[in-house]
Amino acid sequence: MATLERLIPKARSFNAGSLTAETVLALLKKHVRGKFAQSSTLRSAKRFVEQRVASNRASGDILHHKGRLVLDELSLGRRMRIGLLLVEGDLVVKGRYEDSLDPESVVVVTGSLRAGEVITRGFLEVHGNLVAERSILFLDNDACCEVFGDVRAPFVYTNYHAVKVHGGVKARLVTGDAKHIRSTEKHTFIEETDRRVRDLLSPKLLKVFADELFEDEEGDEEDPDAPWIDAIDSEKLAAFVRRGQPALANTASSGS
Repeated sequence: MATLERLIPKARSFNAGSLTAETVLALLKKHVRGKFAQSSTLRSAKRFVEQRVASNRASGDILHHKGRLVLDELSLGRRMRIGLLLVEGDLVVKGRYEDSLDPESVVVVTGSLRAGEVITRGFLEVHGNLVAERSILFLDNDACCEVFGDVRAPFVYTNYHAVKVHGGVKARLVTGDAKHIRSTEKHTFIEETDRRVRDLLSPKLLKVFADELFEDEEGDEEDPDAPWIDAIDSEKLAAFVRRGQPALANTASSGS
């Protein structure tokens, strides 16, 4: 697996000594704009800087990249631990973008974030648009996401993850947890138990959800051969999306 230096060679790094705590705090003050959830993103970023300064070992890096950043894939986790990533410009990930909650990560993109698929559990702030070619999953309830432009993807799913969108949510299907995704523009949300969700999902994904499919009780007038989804298993869904599979049948691109 590539090192962080090879992954983002032009980034300044705290571990490498090209970033100081003072510089990072100044960058955060300059670039973090979010006010959602009482500025949780900024608080979490500052907390990570404090923890990193107090640690005698490289328990996670802080990276700052200036300019457009293009990567094949970006996964912030245990192997290549990035606790805080600040991109001044657009972040383009050809495959999967996935941030982390355990261990916690904070990502701030001053431009737009575009990826094949997005799985976010950590703190994410995007000043432009958040766009995925296939799917965007907002998972877990301990962090939040704020997008100042639009959220665009064929499939958008939320699971108790607080999301504030200053633009619109534009997707063929938005489902999961309606209470935790807020946007300035109205969007159509479909409850996961609605039959339309089953009809829109890809046959491959429906096979993954076989245990979550229920037939109508005897005596109901509905078609017994058209089972409905009781609840989407978010971990099964995330595993499916990680493989680069489209969640929807005949998924079309969301545009740029």
